[in-house]
Amino acid sequence: MWLLFLFFQALYALTSSGNAFRVPDEFEVYYQAEHLVDAGDLSVPQTVPRGQFFGRFGLDGKPYAPYGPLAAILIVPHHLLARGIAWLAGVPRGTLVWTFLVSGLTMLSTATAAALAVVGFYRAALALQAAPPTALLLSMMLGTASVLWPYGTSLYSEAWQAAAFIWAAVLLLERRMTPAALLLLGAGLIKVTSLVFIPGFIVAVLVDRSAPPAARLRAALGLTAAIGVAVSIHFAWNALRFGNPFEFGYDWAETIPVLPARAFLPTELPRGLAVLLFSPGKSLLLWVPAAWLTITRVRECPRPVLAGVLTSLAFGLVFYGAYLFPEGGYAHGPRHFVPIVPLLLLPAAAPGPPWRRGMLTACFAIGVTMALLSVSISFLQDQALGTNFGRLGYYARIDPAPGRAWNRYRPAYVPFVRTIASGDWPRSRTPGLGIDFFWLHLARVRATIPEGQIIPRWLPWTLPVMWTVILIASAFYLLKRGVYAARLDNTPSV
Repeated sequence: MWLLFLFFQALYALTSSGNAFRVPDEFEVYYQAEHLVDAGDLSVPQTVPRGQFFGRFGLDGKPYAPYGPLAAILIVPHHLLARGIAWLAGVPRGTLVWTFLVSGLTMLSTATAAALAVVGFYRAALALQAAPPTALLLSMMLGTASVLWPYGTSLYSEAWQAAAFIWAAVLLLERRMTPAALLLLGAGLIKVTSLVFIPGFIVAVLVDRSAPPAARLRAALGLTAAIGVAVSIHFAWNALRFGNPFEFGYDWAETIPVLPARAFLPTELPRGLAVLLFSPGKSLLLWVPAAWLTITRVRECPRPVLAGVLTSLAFGLVFYGAYLFPEGGYAHGPRHFVPIVPLLLLPAAAPGPPWRRGMLTACFAIGVTMALLSVSISFLQDQALGTNFGRLGYYARIDPAPGRAWNRYRPAYVPFVRTIASGDWPRSRTPGLGIDFFWLHLARVRATIPEGQIIPRWLPWTLPVMWTVILIASAFYLLKRGVYAARLDNTPSV
């Protein structure tokens, strides 16, 4: 499994955007980690003088972002390593270049998270009695031909949630209920809305007839307790910061003309479902084409796994279908469902008749194309409304009902077209535009910004060379082992 981890760590790191300063969900989490290391708390005072603050001021007068506490804590190890690299490179603290370099290297934390998610899926597939070559094939489809890849290259927290959920599934398959519950608790502390997927785990253990009824009940209660503890910690965290357990810190004033916000509206559910299932920019069936393989194995899939996956999917569709922003804001693909993408492929790991080569080829081709375009094109370059909110296309401007937003996702939005036709892709001398790889942005900063000359000449090229060597070496040994395992799998028994 370590080879699989190295392969995807290298792939995601090589294609990482490194641009943490696109949306608050990225840069405020980075600032949380930076300030946690510097001052020991999760406030974001760096955002205020820069005009980047999104959130609310707390009772202590400090500015707080509206995100779960664990999202920032998880990236601290990578942030510390990034500071060390900046020190070795001689880039001084207190400069914009230091912040750009360190934040870009810190973003590699999500590459680690996404790689862990792929490895977790491989282990879960083996636990479901998939042959090793099949488990490897499905893991490759998850890691290279699904929406998981772009979320291993941004600073959104969805890759961490995906890793927590699939490893919780592994632990449940291995009857290790306590660590599974702890992982589900962790997912809830990364992002509170991830709790909407946990009922699927509870249903899975309740319908597992291979366990005694008493054991099933204990497991379900333990997983339910994880939800309760996560909600309690969020409420305590909110009360500590804002004096109100139900105040998460979101400031809706920019997009909702008539407050208070009505974040959920049942009448919007049909439209939300259409966005999540059928729109080219957000369709689960398009951005996770391997889900079609899951559909072919519904009959063979163990009942607890199938019941759990369908429950999580159903809860998510209803919850996010009625949500104010079913598209997930500025983001590639169905952002809200990235945490359960590995789970959605689990039924495909159930033993069954081989898939037709044409079906596998189509799923790979579609998935890889969508993923490659996503990691090479910045979602903000393709989707942004612009500084005057007049650059429509991804969003349409509407006259909203009270409590709803004036910017509404356009189901007719076709991803990547605007950027490809812009003249600023694939080549651009402007940092942040063009092919969206960190090492290319780093080279552009050094070449176009006078202050960027403090970046050593060797650094922008050392990073891709290092990750490419690891990628090729791990791919070689994975292929070698995969061929050997396939031969063993096809050897007739004596």
